[in-house]
Amino acid sequence: MSKKPIVILIVVMALMVTVGIVAAQQLPGSGWLSGQQIQNIGSGTATISFTAYNSTGGSINCGAAQTAVPFAGVNVSTKACDVTGPFTGSAVVSSDQPIAAVVNVANNPTGAAGGMYRGTDGSQVDNVISFPLVKNNFNKRSTTLYLQNASASANTIVVKFTSRAGNSWEKTYPNVPANAMVVASPSDTAFTTNEFGSAVATGTGPLAGTALEHQTTAVIADNLAAYTGFTEASYDSVAYCPLVRNNHSGSLQTTGIDVQNVSTSAQKIKVTYTYRGNNGAGPVETKQVTSAVAVNPGQSFNFYATDATYGMPTKSLGTAKVEGVSGGDVAVIVTDTSLGRTPRRITAYACFPANSATAKVAMPQYKEFFNGNTSGINVMNVGSSAATVTIKYAATNNGGPSATFQHTIAPGELYPFYGVSGGTATVISGNAGALEGTYGSAVITSTQPIVATQNESPDGRRPLQQDAKMYEGFNLVP
Repeated sequence: MSKKPIVILIVVMALMVTVGIVAAQQLPGSGWLSGQQIQNIGSGTATISFTAYNSTGGSINCGAAQTAVPFAGVNVSTKACDVTGPFTGSAVVSSDQPIAAVVNVANNPTGAAGGMYRGTDGSQVDNVISFPLVKNNFNKRSTTLYLQNASASANTIVVKFTSRAGNSWEKTYPNVPANAMVVASPSDTAFTTNEFGSAVATGTGPLAGTALEHQTTAVIADNLAAYTGFTEASYDSVAYCPLVRNNHSGSLQTTGIDVQNVSTSAQKIKVTYTYRGNNGAGPVETKQVTSAVAVNPGQSFNFYATDATYGMPTKSLGTAKVEGVSGGDVAVIVTDTSLGRTPRRITAYACFPANSATAKVAMPQYKEFFNGNTSGINVMNVGSSAATVTIKYAATNNGGPSATFQHTIAPGELYPFYGVSGGTATVISGNAGALEGTYGSAVITSTQPIVATQNESPDGRRPLQQDAKMYEGFNLVP
């Protein structure tokens, strides 16, 4: 008997848009394109198929199915799809083995902007999706939502935007075809300009969704932040954020935590920071802060790292544990900005619900000083005792070298695996130096539950202005 295909839904499949300024349903500038990296996280060789869909739900051929051995990956570029001219759409990835997928949206080589987000597993779609942070020309930045109909029939989608002051506006998108997507923005409503808040999308059928934060207007965009919307499967009363910082390193990397109350009752929000000062070289310290007011259902509260009350000390690097004080569920994202660079590098990621933490994590894409970019994999121990963490890198190019590293991480702490071809993590097998100049995938195992993100940025060896990108690791059952 054949296995039921594993389906991953992807929105914003291609953005080959050419416009002078952003409208309610466009990104600014030109040259936007996406690529999809798909990792086989099963035990057998996977046959992976990728199908794109236009706004009417019509399917588009994107080339023949590809195969991947366990934990290897394949890449599908928009250029392989049978489209001509500007195109914005969605996609479905299917396989006979479990898979994980990340999408890279960028405008290079035209510009420097780039963002990454996770595809949504077909088992985790929902009629309701929450977005903890949206902006309407706030500090000249705006958010666009991409909402994919994840059902087999037409779907009517209602998006409710709520400002931080508690005012709300709704927009309805009727009869969205199966697999197709719609594009929504706070500017489609009377949402206050130069303001930020949150959003909730509700469908008559299941949905998948992604948020892209971008410059409101730009001839050529130079940064982008992306995160996947939250369905009920990603709600919990506790969430873990593996990477938070305040004025860290020479780029002055600084984070903000936006926490949306997705429960049915108002509640206060608590954040516990675990960090090291002196740019990560100091002793481990903790700080606990709680919102002064209760946050209403659907609304968000912002914990900005530089804030004297709700933030963390300058030059600190660490993690955050976020909790609904009344035990209600929360949805949490982190945005990360290089305050010391012009143009700024901006990225975002979704924090992990406590119920998702496992002792194994898949990373579909990494780069080790490849083509001017390299990746850092940030691992947080969310267990109750010290974790022995083992991470195996498997390269796709340069003959496919691999190497395995190990490190011990205390409870609540962060360990960043960065520059592993010449770094400080203990090598337990393979040739670490052979990883330099490669790209591929990675798998992390641990003796305690962990969560992990990956951030990709210019490697410092070339004067690149390329934007930073970040995505969340895929927790697996060991």
